[in-house]
Amino acid sequence: MNADQLSAANNIRLNRQAKEPLYAQLYDALRSRIVNGQLAPDRRLPAVRVLAKALGINPGTVVSAYRELEKNGYIISRRGSGSFVQEGMADSLATDQAQIPYLPRLDAIDANQHFIDFASYSLNPDRFSTSTFKQAVNHILDRDGGHAFVIEDEMGYYPLRESLAAELAQRWIKTKPQNIQITSGSQQAIDICARALIRQGDCVIVQNPTYPGAVDAFKACGAKVIGLNFNHGTLIDELEKMLKIIQPKILYLMPNLQNPTTNSLSRLEKARIIGLAHRHDFWIIEDDYGSGLAYDSNTLHTMKERDPDDRIIYVRSLSQIFASGMRLGYLVSPTRLTESFAGVKRIADISTSGLSQRIFDYYLRNRLWRKHLTGLKLAYHQQYQAAGKLLAESFGDRLSWQPADGAVWFWLQLNLPMTAAEFCTAAQNSGVLIENGDRYYIHAAPHNRIRLSLAPVKEADIAVGIKRLAELVSQ
Repeated sequence: MNADQLSAANNIRLNRQAKEPLYAQLYDALRSRIVNGQLAPDRRLPAVRVLAKALGINPGTVVSAYRELEKNGYIISRRGSGSFVQEGMADSLATDQAQIPYLPRLDAIDANQHFIDFASYSLNPDRFSTSTFKQAVNHILDRDGGHAFVIEDEMGYYPLRESLAAELAQRWIKTKPQNIQITSGSQQAIDICARALIRQGDCVIVQNPTYPGAVDAFKACGAKVIGLNFNHGTLIDELEKMLKIIQPKILYLMPNLQNPTTNSLSRLEKARIIGLAHRHDFWIIEDDYGSGLAYDSNTLHTMKERDPDDRIIYVRSLSQIFASGMRLGYLVSPTRLTESFAGVKRIADISTSGLSQRIFDYYLRNRLWRKHLTGLKLAYHQQYQAAGKLLAESFGDRLSWQPADGAVWFWLQLNLPMTAAEFCTAAQNSGVLIENGDRYYIHAAPHNRIRLSLAPVKEADIAVGIKRLAELVSQ
């Protein structure tokens, strides 16, 4: 193994005596190198086994760190090619490319090191129709030629914004193309909001637990992030108490199928929150993460439908339910913020891939998007029901959760004499990746929650994975 192959491991020191898991330490080290430009955009990361050998750790630890980086938008995995630093993630890049260490070619993860992945956010690639995608690409190239690769306006490809406005109208969200900002995934949409709105010391209220990528974005801009503890049905009461003592700049919410809890707010609760935002003058970022695959999306009304004084910023991921590697998302901006958001987007990465935008526009205009969603909803509804039955049969009262009509993940409570961290480590050692729920908490993590995602798992692997997990508690 030559020096170039070890370059990514230089100066990475993992403390085996620390309370923080090794994969989390490795995640922080790699994330820091991406943000400060040591690992340049589109740079290939080292092979799992290469990095594991260099650091003297288990390959599964590297896999977990890479999964975390991908979920938070810092890297992207390309099937058969490896993992690459996401474009636009570095705040400042080294101008002298010779100073950036050469990273070795990343081979595909060794086939013998097979993990059943219940941790990733990405949808199972086998659910994606490559023939339909080829049809879209060929049509666009025949129609647009080289224009398909031009840099679009920072707001995004205008025909796509028209298509999205029409699609949103079907969900009772009235907006104009001029208020739609195309982004490179929902993580960038949240980051744009943070950079445009937050000043050092501003307060941001989030649900506790919540999506950690949003918390990272707010903290990176100097915000004081305050967790709103809630049980189902108590969020409004807790928010009203909090507003008596602090003045937030932003309230970040997932009102429908909240990640990770799967809870949804009632229409009355949503209306009361909008009233509080008006009275106390703060912005609402509505992250519509979960409703894309809801089996009956007509019952999950967005808050943006009823936004009388235009203070809700609606954020939506497309890549999560289409093709993760395409990095597509958008936000619907209040009119008074559109210029600020466009300016931040211009600085971040100039523009999202024009070809990706044209492809998605083709899907919308030719009703392929509805067909795609209908197939996914049916498949994941069946998987959710089957997995829930297996979990109940295999664990009994040692595992509990709140069923959710539409989620593609389970927010599980362990009723076991072991912590979530211990359970996740044991699962990884048995070839199953699950997510420790502690990372979703701003504070007061109960250490007994795990998130088990069905999205990336092959159907045949679900029963095998659950069986392996059940064996851990029967030993």
